[in-house]
Amino acid sequence: MGRKRGIDASTSRIDPTVSSKGRQVSAVRIVRERSTHGNPQPYDSIKESDSVDSDIEYITNRPLDDGANRPVDEEQPKLNTTVQQLCTFMPFNDRINGRLEDAVTIRLDDNTLTLIGQYELWVRKGAVSLLGAVLHPSSAVYRVFAPSTHSLPVIRSVRNPYGPADQPIEVTITSLRCGIRSLKQVSPMFDRIWNKAIEVSDTNTYEPDDIKPSLSHVKRTYSILKSSNNASYSSKHSQNLLELPKGWQPLLTCLTARNQDGAPTAALVCGPKGSGKSTFVRMLSNGFNDSRGSRCIVLLDIDPGQPEFSPPGEVSLVQISSCHFGPPYCHPSTSAHGLKLIRSHHIGTVSPQDDPQHYMRCVLDLFQYYKQLLVQHPSCPLVVNTAGWIQGSGLELLSECINQMDLTDVVYTSIIGPSEVVDSITQATAERNMRLHLIASQPIEAAPRAAVDLRMMQTLSYFHLDEPEDGQFRWNATSIDEMTTERVHYSGPNQTVYAVQLLGQELDPDFLSQVLEGCIVGLVVVEDDAAFPWDLPPSLPRTTEQIPYIPPTAHITPPLSPVHSYTLGQALIRSVNTTSYTFELVMPIPHTTLASVRIGQRKLILVRGSLDTPTWAYKEDLYKQMWQRKKAVKEGLADDGIKGWAKEDTKQWAEKRDWVTAEGRRKGERVKRVRRDLGKKTTKP
Repeated sequence: MGRKRGIDASTSRIDPTVSSKGRQVSAVRIVRERSTHGNPQPYDSIKESDSVDSDIEYITNRPLDDGANRPVDEEQPKLNTTVQQLCTFMPFNDRINGRLEDAVTIRLDDNTLTLIGQYELWVRKGAVSLLGAVLHPSSAVYRVFAPSTHSLPVIRSVRNPYGPADQPIEVTITSLRCGIRSLKQVSPMFDRIWNKAIEVSDTNTYEPDDIKPSLSHVKRTYSILKSSNNASYSSKHSQNLLELPKGWQPLLTCLTARNQDGAPTAALVCGPKGSGKSTFVRMLSNGFNDSRGSRCIVLLDIDPGQPEFSPPGEVSLVQISSCHFGPPYCHPSTSAHGLKLIRSHHIGTVSPQDDPQHYMRCVLDLFQYYKQLLVQHPSCPLVVNTAGWIQGSGLELLSECINQMDLTDVVYTSIIGPSEVVDSITQATAERNMRLHLIASQPIEAAPRAAVDLRMMQTLSYFHLDEPEDGQFRWNATSIDEMTTERVHYSGPNQTVYAVQLLGQELDPDFLSQVLEGCIVGLVVVEDDAAFPWDLPPSLPRTTEQIPYIPPTAHITPPLSPVHSYTLGQALIRSVNTTSYTFELVMPIPHTTLASVRIGQRKLILVRGSLDTPTWAYKEDLYKQMWQRKKAVKEGLADDGIKGWAKEDTKQWAEKRDWVTAEGRRKGERVKRVRRDLGKKTTKP
């Protein structure tokens, strides 16, 4: 794409002919070796004495330690909590080229710009880089989600190869209202993660009067942050930049360079938990979209715990044709423009360790679909996002993935071991003649949200998706018990659900309806009866409520074969109606999708695995009432009794709800029992 090719010698590649304890090769050698595989000519002219500065500067008041001089057994240091400069942009009058109520046009020049919130970015002149992508002037408008739960991406000015060298850099930032901010009404996890409301009377924000809204009722969805303790956002945590360790940018540039022989890059990214693996995958995917021009990039997401474009518990193959900026809970499905789901499988758990064999069968089936895609798009690159479980059985799965896939590169996001992991993947890549790259882990502070909280936020975001608007994601804050449900029959002439499957240990069928109510299931479509692990009887067994289920064998119910089945997505079973023989499902899947399954006479299986219990769904109505009460108090429409009201025991509240009650029974339905954790106190984030 004509960008400046800076090289940083801190990136290392393990020579496949030696062990991990042997000689390491610098990033310069990586570039030279890749040039022998057909990389563009400018790479061949790079010398060891050339500058090691990347084409993107890192604006920070603290140095980055890539770990190159630390002992292997030494842990990476925690970053300090001193005040950090987040951007160099200063809003002088000559740098503000236009202002509307919801938008501002900024002349960036050689500065950096950091914002918190959600906004739309339009590059009018020059070129900027953002999360691995270089954006040029065009009519394209990019959505950016920058919450305080993650390090903030930085908009940086770069040289535009398609325009004059002295061309000014001009961008327009516009508020983005898509409903995701309203999720704080039903979950405190989504509260205090965006910017504060910016009004003319607000004197603590960074924006001067020149770029503040002129009307006090106008509230922008973004704020410019000058430092990590700036008052323009509502989080209590000190905010940090998305900083790249030395060596990341050269490797990203190297991997996204087009090969002259047309052979596509197939890169697998692995590493320990919290090492920046997911961040590298996002930047690499955006970099391919920026540089390839073919608009065909495929992500093989085999991390069921933190997937990129699906709710937790699934592995998927997704074709990406546009850049995406934001954490996974800001794009929890493939229903938006620029995303196409090729195939996915429901694992039913957030870790491969529950059934490693089934996990590998799912992974290899998805990889076969990628190979079929190469027939139509022979130059389509592949990015593989792996799980963070890399020791013990997890290391065996990782090695098997490397051995079974036709990869060109493997990226390991740590240079400090563990040594047995590095030795194992070094041997695996050497046997398959693959390039192995070791890069430093991304420096991080203590995360404002734990992994289990981020999974909950991603699942909640998925179930609150609304119909897309202009091909873009939208969310609604309607509580689960107020949402319109999809009623699907499990018995009778209109039967849609062929059977229910409970993965794992055998369960007494008399308790099946109670286990299903209030849980999350995968909607799995059977393409051929060969998907079943054994020959089914002509008539499936049914419970006393006439719910059909797949019987276990040897007290265990094995999963369906992924070669002959796939998943549509996930649904939450709000209730089981034993009078009408229906499941009431809450799901973002269109009705037409389920109708097509029935018309095609394919079997629909509801698979219940061991996903996290959706306790957030049981409490949404309570949080919604609390939010409405606080709003009424703030507007002077109610007395300030919110503190005492908010301390109402959640168990007593749950017992008063119609769909979660400890006593009584509605006609044709089972008793809804209060979950154990409803009585627990929740901590304020």
